[in-house]
Amino acid sequence: MDTPHTAQFSRTDSIDLVSRTAQEQFLVSPQEETRLWVKNAEGSFERLWNTRVTVLDAALNSGQLVIMETRSKDGTWPSKQPRAVSSTSKEDENFQGQPGICGLTNLGNTCFMNSALQCLSNVPQLTEYFLKNRYLEELNFCNPLGMKGEIAEAYADLVKQAWSGHHRSIVPNVFKTKVGHFASQFLGYQQHDSQELLSFLLDGLHEDLNRVKKKEYVELCDAAGRPDHEVAQEAWQNHKRRNDSVIVDTFHGLFKSTLVCPDCGNVSVTFDPFCYLSVPLPVSHKRVMEVFFVSMDPRRKPEQHRLVVPKKGKISDLCVALAKHTGVSPERMMVADVFSHRFYKIYQLEESLSSILDRDDIFIYEVSGRSSISENTREDVVLPIYLRERTPARDYNNSYYGLMLFGHPLLVSVPRDRLSWDALYHILLYRLSRYVTRPSSDDEDDGDEKDMEGKNSIPKPGNMAGGSSHNPGPEQAGPSSGVAGGSRAPVNNSPGPSHWPQRARRKHLFTLQTVNSNGTSDRSNFNEDTHGVSFSSQPYIAIDWEPEMKKRYYDEVEAEGYVKHDCVGYVLKKAPVRLQECIELFTTVETLEKENPWYCPSCKQHQLATKKLDLWTLPETLIIHLKRFSYTKFSREKLDTLVEFPIRDLDFSEFVIKPQNESAPELYKYDLIAVSNHYGGLRDGHYTTFACNKDSGQWHYFDDSSVSPVSENQIESKAAYVLFYQRQDVARRLQSKPQPGSSDPPAPPTCESLPKSESMDVN
Repeated sequence: MDTPHTAQFSRTDSIDLVSRTAQEQFLVSPQEETRLWVKNAEGSFERLWNTRVTVLDAALNSGQLVIMETRSKDGTWPSKQPRAVSSTSKEDENFQGQPGICGLTNLGNTCFMNSALQCLSNVPQLTEYFLKNRYLEELNFCNPLGMKGEIAEAYADLVKQAWSGHHRSIVPNVFKTKVGHFASQFLGYQQHDSQELLSFLLDGLHEDLNRVKKKEYVELCDAAGRPDHEVAQEAWQNHKRRNDSVIVDTFHGLFKSTLVCPDCGNVSVTFDPFCYLSVPLPVSHKRVMEVFFVSMDPRRKPEQHRLVVPKKGKISDLCVALAKHTGVSPERMMVADVFSHRFYKIYQLEESLSSILDRDDIFIYEVSGRSSISENTREDVVLPIYLRERTPARDYNNSYYGLMLFGHPLLVSVPRDRLSWDALYHILLYRLSRYVTRPSSDDEDDGDEKDMEGKNSIPKPGNMAGGSSHNPGPEQAGPSSGVAGGSRAPVNNSPGPSHWPQRARRKHLFTLQTVNSNGTSDRSNFNEDTHGVSFSSQPYIAIDWEPEMKKRYYDEVEAEGYVKHDCVGYVLKKAPVRLQECIELFTTVETLEKENPWYCPSCKQHQLATKKLDLWTLPETLIIHLKRFSYTKFSREKLDTLVEFPIRDLDFSEFVIKPQNESAPELYKYDLIAVSNHYGGLRDGHYTTFACNKDSGQWHYFDDSSVSPVSENQIESKAAYVLFYQRQDVARRLQSKPQPGSSDPPAPPTCESLPKSESMDVN
């Protein structure tokens, strides 16, 4: 630390005068950026943020020590540098690269922030504004809507470091902390949207740099039949009376909004400012769905199909599409969502396809044309079938067994007049014959004693056919449950099941049990009396296997096998769309949604009015946000449509409705300067940036801390999410300005103390 200097100031002198006096006494160039700290009574340092206040307002006392800190040539502040300097950082001190070609370290899911910062850093006029310290004169410390200048200063620090040319990459932890402090949604390290961060940052920078210190009340006025140019000029002037900053100068344009009441025809015209355009992507009315088709023929493996159906269609449309591939009539199909070896839902034909998500496992089962899962008038009944394996439970005496679901469930058509346990056993044995081996004659003769104890009985649920009042827990059954025993068979009473036929000695591979839709034991859905068995609700049947029997006769590999239909191999290419089409959609007339009606001042009622947005004036730098993320009541998806956007000469003359200056066509033409990319889906993804360096004109790819040069033909991709365009007249204006000299300002003296150290006493 240099020897302290002493200077005298009046209580009415500004802190800015203190700063300039310190620069003079310590021979620091006025072009160098400095900031002041004051040492308080506790020995800690406190920043003097606002240099416009007086010595009295800053509460400086006579004899108090003020320290001046000078920004280093690499854009950092000495007070932010770690005390211990490694050999690597010493090498970085000597690094000299292209200004602006600097990566940002990923702090943990902060690629969204890095992408937004790299895009904004490559907006030439905004970066020049910070590099030339013009922001220091416009910091607004008293704006209640701002962040007391802290966001602007944190962003300025990043820009100065990135454009110093002395860093390969920098760690934006201070900026991340500031953002989380002022916007709690960005606290922590969850993934966020780069456009949302960009929106917050632009608003924060605007309020921190707002030249309007005291905002006056401005009443919004409707056009009321006045000419558009008059209303637009008034709206822009009113906007500038409250909002005047470099962000407004660079990014703000003007919409014309037209609302028409559907009842009285009242037309409301207003002009509203905007900071970016969020344009929709043309959405296809078709949807691709992958399903598995399960034939009634047990020899055929399930088939995977890729079907194109109407996005707002019904389940019946899915069946019709599948019928074209299989030749099976849609009337003979039933659609189900299979999850965790059970039916999550069995759909009705009139239900909407929107309730099916892309991640759902949809199975479509062939059933007999006479079947129904609910109508008792049909000749056949469809039974949902689950597969369960009996496993020893962790019980002291092993008196109970646990039952575990496995495999794929089935929907099986059973003739109503053959609805007996014996008939059902053989129907299921036939349906499972592709992967269940029938026992040989030797196997039938040497069956276990427990399988033979009821010589004249058939496999029926022990807890279903009476004879026992014990009802085990939801996932358990007694040791004799579901095996042949001394239970009586129900008597046939049409339209109930037929007589239970008496069969000779035979070894059965599995037993049957009624269960609920979850596949757990449940007797609540059936009634039994001396007249037979009837179901009070949809019956679900479980096939229960003993572990040894399953291991011996059930082929798990074959059971899980399936084949792919030829349609799965087809690559369904989405036709690319032009950026101009998205802008046309943005300016198309739309009807307001029920959740967001408009209050008509003529009708005195909320109305679902028609709304049209038009572009009146465009900003110097136009940000276009492609709305790739679609959210509905039933689904969330990312649109990976390729949007073709020009690198140069994006012409807006056909979209701007304000009378145009034909002698200056460059006022409506834009060149691309940066792109924020998003790769991946909704739940996970990664953000990167393409940006054109303002000094060299070379495009680079920024992937967190990694930076590499790219050619222009690599920029356009399905990942493009936010586009930054520079108006051509602004680009020419910036290029015509003389470039700053190559000589660096004198380096400040090195200092090991914290903070860096020219200091003076204030008397």
